[in-house]
Amino acid sequence: MDKIRKIGDWIWNNKERMVLIVMVLVLGYRVYQILSPPPPPQWQRLQPPRQQLPEDPLDREDLGLPGPPPARPPLDVPGTYVTFYERNPFWYYSGEARQQADQEVRAEDLNIQVLSIQVVDGNPRARLRAGGGTSWYSVGDQFAGFELLEINSDADTVVVFSQSHERPFTLRTR
Repeated sequence: MDKIRKIGDWIWNNKERMVLIVMVLVLGYRVYQILSPPPPPQWQRLQPPRQQLPEDPLDREDLGLPGPPPARPPLDVPGTYVTFYERNPFWYYSGEARQQADQEVRAEDLNIQVLSIQVVDGNPRARLRAGGGTSWYSVGDQFAGFELLEINSDADTVVVFSQSHERPFTLRTR
């Protein structure tokens, strides 16, 4: 135990000297690195620029030049206009109209009632109840997904175009 104590005292008394020795060794290593640097890297020689571009496609690719542009599309091919007459496939209710068209929808199923028809200043108007509300409509007015196409005051009928069913319906007064 006495030897361990002596070694501990010696280390404690000489700690500054040991730190000084480590610092001198690090300083010597850094000076050695400065005085004898590693050899410079060997760069490959660059070719002088050419006066004209090569005609061979492989030589052009080696230089990193792009190839010929793609052929232009022919102008006589018709465009795609499907989106003008079909439903949007990303809309949630897009297939609903086709399903209902297959079930043969009648005019009574539209939830529209023709209450009365009047002629005001030579223009026929129809009082319709649609979607819980009652209002007067003229030809060309749009309401609740419908458009009023025609009003026949003599026959007491109204022609309404349904946007969801994509076809007109004829309704009579009740």
